[in-house]
Amino acid sequence: MLGFLKSKKNYIVFDIGSKKIASISFSLSNKGMTVKSIDHQISKGIKKNKLLEIDQLSLTLKNIYKKLSKKSDNNLVFCNITDPNVISQKTKTSILSSNLGITKKQIRKIFRKSLSISESNSRRLIHSDPSNFIVDEKNVVSNPIGYKCSKLDLLSFNVLVDKSLFQNLNLCFNNNKILVQSFFDSGVASAEACLSSKEKEEGSVCIDIGCETTKVVVFVESKMIYISNISVAGSNVTSDVSQGLNISFDSAELAKIMHGTVSAPFNEKVEIEDDSNKKKIISKNLLFGIIKPRYEEILEIIRDNIFDNINARIAIKSIVLTGGASKIFGIQSVCENIFNRKTRIGNNENNHNFFFNKPEFSTLLGMIKLAKKFDPNIQISSKKENKLINFAEKLENWIEESYI
Repeated sequence: MLGFLKSKKNYIVFDIGSKKIASISFSLSNKGMTVKSIDHQISKGIKKNKLLEIDQLSLTLKNIYKKLSKKSDNNLVFCNITDPNVISQKTKTSILSSNLGITKKQIRKIFRKSLSISESNSRRLIHSDPSNFIVDEKNVVSNPIGYKCSKLDLLSFNVLVDKSLFQNLNLCFNNNKILVQSFFDSGVASAEACLSSKEKEEGSVCIDIGCETTKVVVFVESKMIYISNISVAGSNVTSDVSQGLNISFDSAELAKIMHGTVSAPFNEKVEIEDDSNKKKIISKNLLFGIIKPRYEEILEIIRDNIFDNINARIAIKSIVLTGGASKIFGIQSVCENIFNRKTRIGNNENNHNFFFNKPEFSTLLGMIKLAKKFDPNIQISSKKENKLINFAEKLENWIEESYI
């Protein structure tokens, strides 16, 4: 994939969340990847994944970009996007064909048609995952080149986000004259980081429990079949602790991190500090009784939504948990009981790596993988978004690689 890189290419990747903005700059060359700088700041201007203050976020991004970039660098910039109301579409697109055999030209035609009918006035297409082709409404194939038929269908799984959210987020970069090459869905990025090829093939769910949003992505037979975001996540757990113990939100967050568990503890006493420097001695069982029901609620909502599809219920073999809120003690066992599926925590297992045991950076790590797959020779103009230039140009390169 990287053989075409004749010179070093510089990348900057942003993971913008409601609580933090994590970013990393790195370079790629024929010798591999070199991390140049990492930055991690508190989010400003965005709350509950809603962009409230464009100027504040623009300034924060400007400061981060200055830290990570040198004037001489020609950076390829990528960013995530988290839409609480992200939607997916399974589309079927058809074209008529002669009986001379399917060609690359017809593959391009059906893909372009699929992309052109996917967007709407209120939704922006950010991922389009081709599933299969159907030849003459009979044979399902992955590569139709050479097939003689009168009709060709394409089945695709498309991910769409709120267009105004996309435009406002892009504006924050444009205000600083930063061109974003591509935006990737946060849940898709986390799945890219955490799911192995085998898990995607066998059927697996990636659940990223973040601060304000829990992102869910399902892969079966190496294809994305489900995506959803729910607005119940780690901050809801913290709010429950704050109200239940009558302490500040910040103190509740610290108590959750230091003493939180969803595995029944012994009747151990722990000390909790409030902002007023007053200390409370409470039973760890009390904290357990507050925290566990909320985690069970999150996982049960996801289970019910996914298992509503009988095909998904049968196909899913494992669950992978990630995100900052997945670090709570005992979550793996609770998830296994709710889903009746083997569960693991998805994080970086290299103990010499900065990201070791930090599942809160899964989206950023997935963004790095997605950015590395992106062809830097493709020029994309955000001013041409209504013409689907992003996907159409990448399509040309993809077809040449996939259908030789």
